[in-house]
Amino acid sequence: MVAHPERKAQRALQRLVGATLCPVEVVADVESLLATVDPSTIAVVDAQLARTRPDLRQHPARAWIAVPGEGLAPADAAVTSAMLDAGWDHVVAQPVPLLTEELLATVQKLIRGDTFGLEKYMVWGAEVRSYTLDDARDRDAAVAELAKDVVAVGLPDRIGSLVSVIADELIANAIYAAPIDESGTHVRAHEPRDQARALQGRDAVTVRWATDARYLAIEVRDQWGSIDAPAIARRIAATGKPAAGDGGMGLPLAYACCNQFVIDCQPGVRTEVITLLDVRYKPTELGRFASFHAFTQREPA
Repeated sequence: MVAHPERKAQRALQRLVGATLCPVEVVADVESLLATVDPSTIAVVDAQLARTRPDLRQHPARAWIAVPGEGLAPADAAVTSAMLDAGWDHVVAQPVPLLTEELLATVQKLIRGDTFGLEKYMVWGAEVRSYTLDDARDRDAAVAELAKDVVAVGLPDRIGSLVSVIADELIANAIYAAPIDESGTHVRAHEPRDQARALQGRDAVTVRWATDARYLAIEVRDQWGSIDAPAIARRIAATGKPAAGDGGMGLPLAYACCNQFVIDCQPGVRTEVITLLDVRYKPTELGRFASFHAFTQREPA
């Protein structure tokens, strides 16, 4: 279901979602949308339209996806922030043609119920590289090696610098914020960052990356499935910049450095955070805020 007031945007969104070969219905207002939406619906809604109805997301649907408004230009930062604060799991901030790739991948993940893996954002043939962290103190070495490899494939130093920040925050979150005890307490949150600890069993952390000359994707996975995606979204919305505190507060900084931020979680089993940097465009040509997506997978992949 696509709800957007502009005819040009309606046609564009219908073509994008229609590429999944699912039936698509288009409406121009919220009332028509609510008259049709049901628990099986994937609702793609103009963010400006959605902002006028804070309760919209409370109606049962498979997923609610907010997309840019006027002419499908980059989303307004204030609107993106409002959607995140309202608890939307899927907020697209980027313009066409980026919207094309992002929306198709998002809808397919929702339809298939298969959320994990950066491959879903890469073109076929992209080489995926991975790093193994045997100990918590391997974090700095892994970050340095990743940044070096990214520059070695021809990407500019600016991208290498962003990669360093993103990878450092994602790995730190997986090592120190993800582990919890039976009561849900983050038992490693205050652990000294220079302390040795073998990363085995549930403490294992995997890092992968790939580029297809469109995007650079960085993926970090832990074995806890403890992330609080709505809390991350609220912190991003509240500050628009990194905030101090516990529980993976470095993730807003990683968000600020990328163009698309994706959380995949199988509660109690595993969490995967994927960041995507678009390497085709200048930063000024992209949305001021990154897109945000949070997927929950209940069944094994």
